[in-house]
Amino acid sequence: MAIQNGIVIAFALLYLPFIEEFGASRGEVAGIQSAVLLLGGFGGPLIGHALDRLGPRRLFHAGALLAAAGFILASQAGSLSALFVTYGLIGGLGLAALGSQPNMVVAALWYPGASGRAIAVADLGTGLGAFLFIPLAQWLVSRYGWRSSLLVWAALLVVLVIPANAFQRLPAAAARRACRDKAAAGPWPQEAWTLARATRAPAFWWLVAVRFFSAMGFPLMNVHMVAFAVGVGVSPRATAAAFAAVSLVSLAGRLLTGWLSDRLGRAETLTLTYASAVVGIANLGLLAWTGWPGWLAGYVLFYGLAQGSSGIVTASRAADVFAGKNFGAIYGWIVLAAGPGEAIGAWAGGALFDLTGSYLWAFGFVVLVLLAGIAGIWQVHHPVRGREV
Repeated sequence: MAIQNGIVIAFALLYLPFIEEFGASRGEVAGIQSAVLLLGGFGGPLIGHALDRLGPRRLFHAGALLAAAGFILASQAGSLSALFVTYGLIGGLGLAALGSQPNMVVAALWYPGASGRAIAVADLGTGLGAFLFIPLAQWLVSRYGWRSSLLVWAALLVVLVIPANAFQRLPAAAARRACRDKAAAGPWPQEAWTLARATRAPAFWWLVAVRFFSAMGFPLMNVHMVAFAVGVGVSPRATAAAFAAVSLVSLAGRLLTGWLSDRLGRAETLTLTYASAVVGIANLGLLAWTGWPGWLAGYVLFYGLAQGSSGIVTASRAADVFAGKNFGAIYGWIVLAAGPGEAIGAWAGGALFDLTGSYLWAFGFVVLVLLAGIAGIWQVHHPVRGREV
């Protein structure tokens, strides 16, 4: 997860070089990242089905090889359209197979009694990868250019990801049965969930809504925060350091989110973390208004604590309701909503800047979609014999 998310998040450091190289608008270049994020969601059902049938080892190996091939081809791209196909589509599909969705399913199935904490610990790789890759990408791009950077991404996928997953597996069938028996003895009756049955439950569609709204917010900030800070006068080096620091803070935030979600509750935890994100975004608004760099530190702290909370809470809540032998496929269809959300968010940041000449309208949009995500998570209830409790 560190390699996968590190590559995804490092697009922010390739964003301005792509604009300069191909002479395209911000909205057009952001469309490449939109394709990566869209596949991360639209590929959800396929990836979930493959995870249930093939297991994580073969799925992750195939994803690493496909993404590496895409980045090798992208390093030779001579046009924005070629970059879109190689980086956005081929690389994006490979990265989707390595992303949070299948990894969170594996964690939730291994530790059904503490899914929030298990998912949070696994998700530390997401924050760690962003923290390591941002300065690495900044150094590689400034010293060797973006083409060489993509070759490094391909090498890391082959050299590190494939060996790291050599022993990955799902729990044995007997262990899964024991987990289901334990769940059946808990406060909720055990449900033999199939995908068709899950889609008839209101909880499924509320989780879809939470994923969609939440997915529009965080990718917009991650793609455009560097360009915003540089635009208001913060040095590129300081901006990259702040961007990396967000990921470092998110390590503590992810652990806190997992711990709180298992103890305080899923909806309560998401409300707190999204409120923290809104405070962080407000600090960026004050940075643009006053020009004082100290506001950037406020953004790093408050937004960083919220980074990653969406996936941890929604995956845990989905496991609360739908855990079972078909959970990979069910959660894959829930994650499907994240693809359009992330694509819209990444594109909307550039499009709103092109329209208004400012990122502040885009940040206001993020606040609205996070509030919608909070409203949605409070509507996710556990179905019981045709009703919800």
